[in-house]
Amino acid sequence: MSFKIEGFDKLVSLSKDNADAIAKSSAATVKAFEEIAKAQQAVVAKNVEKADAAVKALFSVKSPTELVDLQGKLARESIETAIVDGRKIAELATSALTAAFEPLNARFAAFQALTKVAA
Repeated sequence: MSFKIEGFDKLVSLSKDNADAIAKSSAATVKAFEEIAKAQQAVVAKNVEKADAAVKALFSVKSPTELVDLQGKLARESIETAIVDGRKIAELATSALTAAFEPLNARFAAFQALTKVAA
């Protein structure tokens, strides 16, 4: 004996599609965190190299005037670099979050379309 519940197939299909969307979103989130971590690692490595070069430059200073000029230059470069690096990581995070939410947004849209049809 077999029972057929009206709409059950649609419910199963909807649940499967939702689970697939969650899996895709989770995979995109993991990938996003990996990309952000790599970008942050690159920033740290670059900053370590710059700090090493700055220390060497500071030790080679011959006069107080040269020291003040070098400190000003290093401060400007540090701020500019921080702004550029911050923007890069923010853009990466924004695009990563957009990719992570894309499958879920598609499911919400499909659900909304389904509820409009049902109404």
